[in-house]
Amino acid sequence: MPPERPPLPRRSALGHRHHENKVFENQYVILDDGVYVNCKFKNCSLEYSGGDVYVQNCQGEGCQLVWRGAAQRTVLLLQGLGLMVPPPPPAGNEPPSRVQ
Repeated sequence: MPPERPPLPRRSALGHRHHENKVFENQYVILDDGVYVNCKFKNCSLEYSGGDVYVQNCQGEGCQLVWRGAAQRTVLLLQGLGLMVPPPPPAGNEPPSRVQ
């Protein structure tokens, strides 16, 4: 007999996935069309594309934000206006120093 699948998150009246008091750990989570209440995100990649999302009293630890679509364009606009600082380049991606 195949293993049981975990239950699907319930959906709100608007069709949003509803998560409450849940711990997400080492997961890739698409935030769009979700409702997150009292959740914890540990070492997750959190993707946001600009869709509807509701987050209340949640915590994140060691997570990476992944911006797509409209959300990515908004981040680029805010960075271009100097209202949001671009992240530093990842360690180890520095160009090699020149020897003269």
